Amino acid sequence: MSRDSSRSATIREIARQAGVSIASVSRALNGKPGLSEELRERILAISREMAYRPSAAARQLISGKAAVVGISLGRQDVELHPYYILLYQHLTLALHEQGMVPIFFAHDQTASLPERAGAAILLGEFPGDRRAERLAESGVPYVRIGEPGEGFSVAPDDRHGFVQVTRYLIESGRRRIAFVGGELEQPCYPPRLAGYCQALAEAGLTERFFSLPHDVTSASLTAYRFFAPKLASWDAPPFDALVCATDEIALGCLAALDDHGLAVPEQVAVTGFDDLPLLAARLTTLRQDIAAIATMSVVLLGDALAGRSPRHVSIPVELIRRETG
Repeated sequence: MSRDSSRSATIREIARQAGVSIASVSRALNGKPGLSEELRERILAISREMAYRPSAAARQLISGKAAVVGISLGRQDVELHPYYILLYQHLTLALHEQGMVPIFFAHDQTASLPERAGAAILLGEFPGDRRAERLAESGVPYVRIGEPGEGFSVAPDDRHGFVQVTRYLIESGRRRIAFVGGELEQPCYPPRLAGYCQALAEAGLTERFFSLPHDVTSASLTAYRFFAPKLASWDAPPFDALVCATDEIALGCLAALDDHGLAVPEQVAVTGFDDLPLLAARLTTLRQDIAAIATMSVVLLGDALAGRSPRHVSIPVELIRRETG
């Protein structure tokens, strides 16, 4: 088999050549159980033939228990959200690419994480979240996918994105623009709110907020149940645009508007955030690069394990114009 000697094979290429999963290659390279000796030797032989060399990040990470990364979700209901399902998939792939073995932890299992994993990635921040503090006390390197704070972190550039989408609505002639989010009295969306408020302040327009109650079932259903009775009681809605904190919330708002005969976007424009596959097919929204966030999380994890100084990385978002705004 000929190969360009200037570059090393990736774990994905080894898996393809061996006809196995990326996880199986990771187990073989790291001496983990779960494979027959015959399969392990075949994978190792292919990796040698393909001149596999772990990247710098992988060399920092692959060291005993440090090869196991605990992915910790926040409140238990977030695992049901399409965004977190997609993010988890990208994280698993990015970790496998570096020879890492991801394992899942619920937010209330943080105390047991140091016994099973050498590092962690924290998702789904929530009020009173002390996971990062507890991991720091245990000496476990971690990366947060969330806003800047203590330690390493990565997040989409929410604030700039919401400045961008709100300005777009203003330039489109909207003047009564409302922000819709879950539990706005909690610090869940400060950058998104801040971006919306900044754009309105620049234009001299009045802020309007709708705070949805927390619901463990569906953000879309919660938004629908919130707006449907209000739309029935109003002679006309007190807004001509809804800037929604997520695509899921936006879909619930669209359903309520449609049920009450309000044309979108002619009477009310609606925007979301995430650009989730299938959900955002016709939605004007802000696209965040979930794959880039996952990849950067693993890079930062390597920095954390190497003892480098903590930093925050902000990933740009993109305004996607479709039918609803």
